[in-house]
Amino acid sequence: MTLQSFDPRARLIFYACFTTAVLVAADLRALAGLALFAIAVLIFARVAWERIKGVWVGVVVFIALITIINLLFRTPLEAVQQALRAVAMAAISLAIIYTFDPAVLGVAFRRMGFPDKFAFLLDLTARFVPTLARDFRVTIDAQKARGYELELRERSLKGYLTVGRRFVPLIVPVVVRAVLDAEDRANAMELRAFGTGPRTWLQELRFQGRDYALIAFSFALLAGIIALRIWMG
Repeated sequence: MTLQSFDPRARLIFYACFTTAVLVAADLRALAGLALFAIAVLIFARVAWERIKGVWVGVVVFIALITIINLLFRTPLEAVQQALRAVAMAAISLAIIYTFDPAVLGVAFRRMGFPDKFAFLLDLTARFVPTLARDFRVTIDAQKARGYELELRERSLKGYLTVGRRFVPLIVPVVVRAVLDAEDRANAMELRAFGTGPRTWLQELRFQGRDYALIAFSFALLAGIIALRIWMG
């Protein structure tokens, strides 16, 4: 059994409760436990290291920079607390994002009681970023095939600025296509009278025993962290 075997709604509830618990927790031991638990969840998700290696390296660099800044303006204890919060949030976010199918995002929120418009808006938003990235990669490959120079020739400020300037004309067709695609979707939704009444969703979601257990654990974890925060003042 992996994280992917749980219902999307259960995973969303778990993510919301866990992130809230991380923000509420103030005790160093509780934050360390949450960070270790988040890393364990990421391992349990069985996400290939090649997929998250670049993101994780960036996260580590960002946490190191934030920690250095916090050490300059805050106490060492506060700096460590913020670093543990960042580690926990990053690990749990990677575990959820890289195991979540964007195609079920809309139906998951709809089955959680949110309106059709809100659920469909989240569904389109989740699809927009990967589609935009794909179009940008296709545009870059097409221009490279036509001899457009995008390679970095010299590792200097001038070289980086030159490459960055050459990327600017490639953004225009990608943005134009995104706008046209958004207009096509809006017209299609209008022709189907979207928003005039309740809609049906093709995919059905059903809770199982493990999903109820995950939801109960999520609320128990959040309640325990809140109680610990109140007890410790």
